[in-house]
Amino acid sequence: MASILLDGVTVERSGVAVIHAMTLAIDNGEFFVLIGPSGSGKTSVLRAVAGIDLPVSGDVLFDGDVVTRVEPARRDIAMVFETNTLIPFKSVRENISFPLEMHHFERSEIERRVLAQSRVMAIDRFLDRMPKDLAAGHQQLVQAARALVRRPAAFLLDEPLSRVDSASRSMMRTEIRLLQRGYGVTTLYATNDQEDAMALADRIAVIDEGVLRQVGTVDEIYGKPVDVFVAGFVGSPPMAFLPGDLTGSEVHIAAGSLPVPPQTPHGPVTVGVRADDWEVVPTAGLPGVVTSIENHGGHVLAEVDLSGDPIVMRFDDERPTAGDRFEIWPRRFHLFDPSGRAVAHIN
Repeated sequence: MASILLDGVTVERSGVAVIHAMTLAIDNGEFFVLIGPSGSGKTSVLRAVAGIDLPVSGDVLFDGDVVTRVEPARRDIAMVFETNTLIPFKSVRENISFPLEMHHFERSEIERRVLAQSRVMAIDRFLDRMPKDLAAGHQQLVQAARALVRRPAAFLLDEPLSRVDSASRSMMRTEIRLLQRGYGVTTLYATNDQEDAMALADRIAVIDEGVLRQVGTVDEIYGKPVDVFVAGFVGSPPMAFLPGDLTGSEVHIAAGSLPVPPQTPHGPVTVGVRADDWEVVPTAGLPGVVTSIENHGGHVLAEVDLSGDPIVMRFDDERPTAGDRFEIWPRRFHLFDPSGRAVAHIN
């Protein structure tokens, strides 16, 4: 187990910075998730921690010791890549056992661990097959089993479930989290899947174009986003943004006015409201018209026209239809200044 620190790390590829002076601390035994759009720098963070990419500035530290120039094999980490890295001429059993053999485990312990780990990942029936005979999703599970079969100082997981079918994905998230808690191994998990991030993380780092936008718990990231990017990227469906103007103790939007604390800075703002923060009220609300419905089985998402501003509302029990009119009100909302920075979170 290890605490990990990126201290002002910049990584370049082909002369272009893919991580910009990033400082990021991961606690010993923490399950830490990196989330951001494709190409945001998540994988580059993992590669810097693993020692595959060397920073042009800054340092990587394990338990306070600088390991920036320490080769990957000496860092005691296990990494799962998004792409297939299985050894093609070895069976599934041999692929999973390979790291244990490299660390000179006893044969009986190797067999015990391989069988136990393959059962956890539901791939024990494939142990005698070759990687080429497996579907892409099962290949990913074999890669994950190969990493998790030993107890390194840190697990680095790069989109380990991206090719796994949705039914298996939910189950494997649970298994990975249980394993990580049982082992207590520091884990960095990179994904652009919000369900993965929210289900697994002790804390989340949101990354965009190699820049660290926000670090916090799931509740902090979801409930108090620091800027428009984080607010729009985290949460499904995305937060709705409405142009507004703040004067006195009210923010004015096209459909009406919302009360705000008197100390809130005045001027043009963007009002952000999540789909599950709207509610239908009997009177004195904002007038909305349902324009379309998206049925998700247990709930529906209704697109609503709010005096020209499109928003999305979640309905768990009611089932509105297109053309329905009602008055709505936000239970909570967020205000962002013209630069996109959050200035208030109002409950």
